[in-house]
Amino acid sequence: MTEFDYIIIGAGSAGCVLAHRLSSISNVSVCIIESGPADTNPLIHIPFGLSFLNHIKSINWNFETYAETHLNNRCLYWPRGKTLGGSSSINAMCYVRGNPKNYDDWAKQGCKGWDWFSVFPYFIKSENNCRGQSKYHGMSGPLSVSELRHINPLTLDFIEAGKHIGMFENPDFNGVSQEGIGLYQVTQKYGERCSTANGYLSDDVKTRPDLNIITNTFAKELVIEGNRAVGVLLEKKKKTEREKDLVTLRAKREVLLCAGAIGSPQLLLQSGIGARDKLTSVGIACKHELVGVGENLQDHLDTTLLFRQKKSTSYGLSVRRLLKDSIAPWQYHFKKHGMLTSNIAEGAAFLKSKNALDLPDIQVHFLPALLADHGRKKLWGHGYTIHLCHLYPKSRGSIALKRNGADIVPAIQANYLSHQDDLQPLINAFKWARKIASQRPLSDGAMENKPDINMSSDQEIEHYIRDNAETLYHPVGTCKMGTISDPYAVVDNQLKVKGMYQLRVIDASIMPTIVGGNTNAPTVMIAEKGADLIIDDYKKSG
Repeated sequence: MTEFDYIIIGAGSAGCVLAHRLSSISNVSVCIIESGPADTNPLIHIPFGLSFLNHIKSINWNFETYAETHLNNRCLYWPRGKTLGGSSSINAMCYVRGNPKNYDDWAKQGCKGWDWFSVFPYFIKSENNCRGQSKYHGMSGPLSVSELRHINPLTLDFIEAGKHIGMFENPDFNGVSQEGIGLYQVTQKYGERCSTANGYLSDDVKTRPDLNIITNTFAKELVIEGNRAVGVLLEKKKKTEREKDLVTLRAKREVLLCAGAIGSPQLLLQSGIGARDKLTSVGIACKHELVGVGENLQDHLDTTLLFRQKKSTSYGLSVRRLLKDSIAPWQYHFKKHGMLTSNIAEGAAFLKSKNALDLPDIQVHFLPALLADHGRKKLWGHGYTIHLCHLYPKSRGSIALKRNGADIVPAIQANYLSHQDDLQPLINAFKWARKIASQRPLSDGAMENKPDINMSSDQEIEHYIRDNAETLYHPVGTCKMGTISDPYAVVDNQLKVKGMYQLRVIDASIMPTIVGGNTNAPTVMIAEKGADLIIDDYKKSG
């Protein structure tokens, strides 16, 4: 087939949701296209396998930013999923919706219908929570949300130490309040990762007669006729990297762009939709000028502290631990229990960097393991890592295009810490991390390993952050949703590209401002609501 009712570009956190919902309509043909391979690698599905996924280049885009001026000109590594499920197949599985006020703020910015009251039902619709149906959770959706089946004792020490410094234990960061300390719920089902591919593209969905799933195929550009998107030009890999086929697919109803905060603006720009100067600089003719494409990039900047311990309680590399963990594969294979069910980022905290704030603006991920360079470097020994991120950065970056030989690739400039207000919250969070690490039982036998324990002034902490901070993998905002009058809005509140027909963007790139937490659950919500918007239009059209 070369013609479908709906063509979905990108089978990630959003695309899989749309494929599931739209293919449920009788006599509607759907095609979903993924650049990467099928999600067959077993390390995707074993939760603990995430510690090795950054080594597998075939399922990871392995992006890198331009030199970041305010991070001492470092180029930062940006992993993004390149397989069915997208980044939901390689992330840490933390299920966090953000703060309800985040969505009310979207509505105040002109995104009518995206306030908390309007989006909350879509979180419920997507969710199959092991806690059952309640005021805050759903239990009939495709996305399984579970308690951790295995918790390292150090994570419980972290929670106990937090209570010693006055934090209250929060049993549900998606419940009454976001603030507090506790354990993450995770997107897992029976001890396995529940990516959107696993949850929304189950075997019974994949075999629907009107759903076509295409993998290992790159979308080169949209097919534009006038101001209408009518299809997509594809580049499909053959047996060798040098052999490629070009194929054009046409959409009778809509093209749905779900390639993420990097891929969606990239494809719009490659298709001649964007700021004229951005396009002409790489030799692309402007077909539809839309200056906001690729602008408004936001991400959570993350800094870490590492503490070493002599005891082998943590996940780590040592003779004692290797012997102790030798039964883990058997526990996992036969019962889906034990260490291999851990997402490693087990402990959580949400706190305010200063008391006067209305919302917690710092998120903490506690790992009972030593983590360096996104897990690409394996450290010998034992200890724990405290990750700290500022939830509401004012810095803004951009996605553009650049030439790489004969290819055009994304040019990422995050501009971390370019706004002066983004630094102090991280410095305050850093001090909080040292405070909790000094409390028993977390402090027992622990010594700060990175940074230098003698480093204590704000200026020294600032230098450390600029030398070491990295992405927390939450890029959003590059196809901003907004009002028609907003010159930098790319889509309207129906997720339709301004000035175009039959073209929508439905993924994390439409967020006008970043949410206060991990971005996977909100992206699923966006896709659930987007699917309803499409279906409503379909019904109206008869």
